[in-house]
Amino acid sequence: MGIDILYILIVIFDILISIWNAYNAGKALEYMKLNNIESDWPRMVAYSTLILSFAGAAYGNASLLSIVAYYLGYIDIYTLLGVLSFSFLVFGFLIILFGIVITVNSIIVASKTKSFFDIFIAIYNSIAVIWDIYTYIEGFSTAFNILKDQFGNEDRNSQGIFVLIIIAAVLIAVFMVYGAFKYGKASVYKVEGLSIQPSPIEG
Repeated sequence: MGIDILYILIVIFDILISIWNAYNAGKALEYMKLNNIESDWPRMVAYSTLILSFAGAAYGNASLLSIVAYYLGYIDIYTLLGVLSFSFLVFGFLIILFGIVITVNSIIVASKTKSFFDIFIAIYNSIAVIWDIYTYIEGFSTAFNILKDQFGNEDRNSQGIFVLIIIAAVLIAVFMVYGAFKYGKASVYKVEGLSIQPSPIEG
């Protein structure tokens, strides 16, 4: 049970990091817009951060929803493993793919600034993405087989709940990331505590 609680805390932390990253992506893109920065690389990094935020939030949401559903008795262990495997294969792949872009950018920044903090971030990101790639390769076969068994399951109710959890996780992630993204854009316009257009809530 202790491991379960630790895992849940890590998942919650990852979701919070994803929200923070989405906020920063919105802030960066709006700043570039206001300052007429047309360079492709900064925009690519910002959008990569946004997609990374979505993938991280969706992964975390799917994990939390499936664990809660399992402990409440709504799903069995096989459905739980199916959701976690799907998240690992799909959202995990997105995290690695766009995490590489973020890592490359952090290395570029560190090489230019030479600051201790930027170097630390670059090293941390590099280790994290290498670890993610390693665990993805190592766990791919197991996760794929679990997911294949899930789709091969003739229990339609189990499959239905599986799909509902994934859809719910994605929708919640979209809401979280979009909200944080909009607030990030709006924060660029804050002057002395007063928020000027655009509104973080209205489109």
